[in-house]
Amino acid sequence: MTMHTPMLDEGGQHVKIGKERFRPQFHFTARKNWINDPNGLVYFEGEYHLFFQHNPYGKDWGNMSWGHAVSDDLLTWRELPIAIPQTDQMIFSGSVVVDWQNTSGLGDGRDPPLLAYFTAFDTERDIQSQHMAFSHDRGRSFTHYAGNPILDLGAADFRDPKVFYHDPSGAWIMVVVLARAHVIQFYRSQNMRDWTLAGTFGPQGVITGQWECPDLILVSVEGATDQSHWVLKVDVDEGPVDGGSGAQYFVGSFDGYTFSIHPDLGDPCGALVDYGPDFYAAATWFNLPATQPGPVWIGWQSNHQTGRHYPTDPWRGAMSLPRMLFLFEEEGRLRLGQKPIAATDGLRSEVISLVPGPLGHGVNLKLGNSAQAFWQHLALIDHGEGRVEVTVDDSNGPLITIGLDCVGQQIIFRRHMIAVASAMPQRGHFVRLMTIQLSQMVRVDLDVIVDGSSIEIFVNGGRRVYSACVFPQGPTGTRVRAISGATSIGQATSWLMGSTMSF
Repeated sequence: MTMHTPMLDEGGQHVKIGKERFRPQFHFTARKNWINDPNGLVYFEGEYHLFFQHNPYGKDWGNMSWGHAVSDDLLTWRELPIAIPQTDQMIFSGSVVVDWQNTSGLGDGRDPPLLAYFTAFDTERDIQSQHMAFSHDRGRSFTHYAGNPILDLGAADFRDPKVFYHDPSGAWIMVVVLARAHVIQFYRSQNMRDWTLAGTFGPQGVITGQWECPDLILVSVEGATDQSHWVLKVDVDEGPVDGGSGAQYFVGSFDGYTFSIHPDLGDPCGALVDYGPDFYAAATWFNLPATQPGPVWIGWQSNHQTGRHYPTDPWRGAMSLPRMLFLFEEEGRLRLGQKPIAATDGLRSEVISLVPGPLGHGVNLKLGNSAQAFWQHLALIDHGEGRVEVTVDDSNGPLITIGLDCVGQQIIFRRHMIAVASAMPQRGHFVRLMTIQLSQMVRVDLDVIVDGSSIEIFVNGGRRVYSACVFPQGPTGTRVRAISGATSIGQATSWLMGSTMSF
């Protein structure tokens, strides 16, 4: 546990760190100041490392450096000092790998070094190039490589390297994006220092705004551990989610040189990773231990449109829950699913269950107790043209509405305008409406996880996901109301959630 100096609120009163208004209790937030993209996710010597974009000097974007936190369970994080501070250039997003064989020649002859690959932003020249740094002390500090930059196209929008080893083709791979051209490049290296362009992908799918934070992941098909496919994810800073920030993915194959969409399995137009307004720049962990099934990623639970105005203090920005990825078949195509890692179940306590039964028309049924942090599981069964509305609300009214239309086979998510949002300069972006198509809506399972200002909703075991930030004015709860048709509750269980804060 890290000790911190006392802090005062605007009225001069002492504030207990970790208990401020809106702060999540089991989602990672920095002690103070701005954070955004997760970076350099790696497991090494018993520690999960979470590096992240961080402004050490204020709660607005700027002075980009790599913050650092470690965990032994992916849930309880201990924040450490800045790992890679800004120099004459900002330190943008990237990845970390373990150089087990000292392939780079940057080892110290004892333990394998951690190699960080990141984008350096030269603000004077408006140039982004790829750099590397190495650590001999388990990521607590890094030394910049003397041969930087390792890739420099003289471009203003060339960023976010993801590095991994591709065993079938026997090379290290770097996935990096030309943001405004909507092109992903694939580079190869034998020594982890010199890189050669091998292939490209794009433009494809959503090409509004800028592409950012690519990740290339080998993901198993659910129920078939011997079957897996490559998933290429890329974030789009504006456009994919009701005009806001979001991410798209493609399912296909990767031969070590380029990525190809599988025309019979993947969607050539791409598909949304998360249907909510607040899930961005997700990255996967490198070198997961055998005890943690993977792949596992975590995302920045915010966005480019409204995140910089979110009314939190002294911190701004949070991470999502760590999520395990899987592929599943739906209507002849493979889709990407996400679900909370199994360890999250250990945070649940004080279970409250309702007796299953019919849901009468117009009945506004409260589910479980209101709280700052809870997990609500709800199974709704359609008996004929059912239309149901599930609402996450506080004492002032609805925060998120989930409309289930079994006739149209749709789920409609709406984030509502609330008091604090009305004061935001970008308040028009705060209200979001997203429609999700689902086949065979005879039974719909919802897992609603609320933690302070964070809401994550997993539909049918993670086959669709919706993530959003809200700012409750009091205790939060859920309600369900039947609008038409015949519907029953098959299961309704609530758990209060424990805290993992290390403050």
